[in-house]
Amino acid sequence: MASLNQWSTNDDLAVAHARALAMDAVQKVGNGHPGTAMSLAPVAYNLFQRHLVHDPSDPQWLGRDRFVLSCGHSSLTLYIQLFFSGYGVELDDLKSFRTWNSLTPGHPEWGHTAGVEMTTGPLGQGVATAVGMAMASRYEKGLLDPESTQSIFDHTIWVICSDGDLQEGVSAEASSLAGTQALGNLVVIYDDNRISIEGDTHVAFTEDVSARYRAYGWHVIDVAAQADGNVDLP
Repeated sequence: MASLNQWSTNDDLAVAHARALAMDAVQKVGNGHPGTAMSLAPVAYNLFQRHLVHDPSDPQWLGRDRFVLSCGHSSLTLYIQLFFSGYGVELDDLKSFRTWNSLTPGHPEWGHTAGVEMTTGPLGQGVATAVGMAMASRYEKGLLDPESTQSIFDHTIWVICSDGDLQEGVSAEASSLAGTQALGNLVVIYDDNRISIEGDTHVAFTEDVSARYRAYGWHVIDVAAQADGNVDLP
């Protein structure tokens, strides 16, 4: 299958650097969670560089898309993209990962680091909050700009979440609400890697998550990675 979005060797290099930065940051401090930041480096890079509508020079721009890293323990997934995108996170900040008073705490903190849209850590809450953000965006457009076909309030809410996020009841309840409300401005990228801090998730989590979300009313696309870096779409 041909690479999507004219993926180039420069993109491969950027992803390789993102993975190396995740490894090095955790190795330097001696603790942290590099796995998701490494495995999802192509996803996060592609999202920030090709799909996310944002302006690093104005992180509070009203028309920006919102990105929520629901699996906040994988904060390097976000910090490295903020570094690549020019949000003011520098290489020295990545070297200071998980240290006191750094711009790169163990979990993303809203109001502390430019480009962080919400504080995350408790699993599932990022998904639920993103549903609220999507509802708020739609309400604002209907209230303030209802006649416009293209509006500053038409931003998309993007989420990356983990198995642990979707094991939580709060994400299930909010996702059911999102399906009922038909929130077309909400996109959730679920990393189904079957691993958590306790081991294989199939010890306690075996349902067909795609089928569950289809039952909620979501449009679900299953994507599987291939060895050559391309994706297998149904």
